[in-house]
Amino acid sequence: MRTTWLVVFLTCLPFTLGAISEASFNQTYESSVRPYVRENGVPGEARMPDGALLRYLTIRNPDDRLILVVLGGHAESYLKYAELFYDLRDLGLSIHALDQRGEGFSSRMLADREKDYIGDWVTYVADLEQFMRAVVCPGPNARVLILGHSLGAAVAAAYAERHPIEVSGLILSSPYLGSKAGPVAMFGVRLLDLFGAGKEYLLGGGPFAFVPFEKNKETHSRVRHERKFQDYADNPDIRLGYPTNHWMVEMERLGRRVRRDAGQITCPTLVLQAADDEYASRTAQDAFCARVARCRKVVLQGALHEVLIERDGIRDVALAQVREFINDQSE
Repeated sequence: MRTTWLVVFLTCLPFTLGAISEASFNQTYESSVRPYVRENGVPGEARMPDGALLRYLTIRNPDDRLILVVLGGHAESYLKYAELFYDLRDLGLSIHALDQRGEGFSSRMLADREKDYIGDWVTYVADLEQFMRAVVCPGPNARVLILGHSLGAAVAAAYAERHPIEVSGLILSSPYLGSKAGPVAMFGVRLLDLFGAGKEYLLGGGPFAFVPFEKNKETHSRVRHERKFQDYADNPDIRLGYPTNHWMVEMERLGRRVRRDAGQITCPTLVLQAADDEYASRTAQDAFCARVARCRKVVLQGALHEVLIERDGIRDVALAQVREFINDQSE
């Protein structure tokens, strides 16, 4: 394993890839990002064997030999990644961005659709397997990369462990492979789950609420934070509240399994680690990366959990790493 520590001067270098700056973010989003996604993105839905509908967005390149599958995290839709799709538009990618079960526009698991719940984490992997077969359908010469954030990163890693030949590269943004809440807090969550409160919100949590920028724990970028919540305002169906107790229990189970089986991943793997992440355990990420034969970890100093919608100085470095990784896998 090679660990990359990004020194301060890297964040100060001029960024020449055409990334959007915070200073012009709102104007450029409306004039360029939104039209690009509207003109090139095709929404779709895939029916799972149990009847659940998973919704996704496809931006297809006619060549279709380099495929990027995007998996978001808790309370995320593919809408959040519009800026990223725009930033990667020149790399010759076909992109398939999936709203996972219980997230975004996809089917929810409880009558109260704002409660994030999953019965068994294995279902996420089974859904991705079905999505790969039914929608992505890579040809014999295609190279499939998976970019996952948080929950999506854990699912991507679990999939790569089970299908190592099918995955040519993993990009894991703030992978949720263990909670920063600590063993005492997780013991309490497991007890609540055991005694019948698995479908209740975590203690202190509740339904969806708009979070002021000053109180958020995910990004230092005001404009990107506001963009995310504007998507929630415009699309009430994607709103999600706090996770449930059982969801947290399943996430811990998923993280342990991914760490245990990390040695089965054979493809190049890039881990984008947020130095100031308040949700995902860096220790768990380090243990995972140490077991992956071809893992490169990039520590983003000063970053909160949402590295792909962080302030320019952090996001530009993360984006440069993503682009470099994709280019390396396309050769």
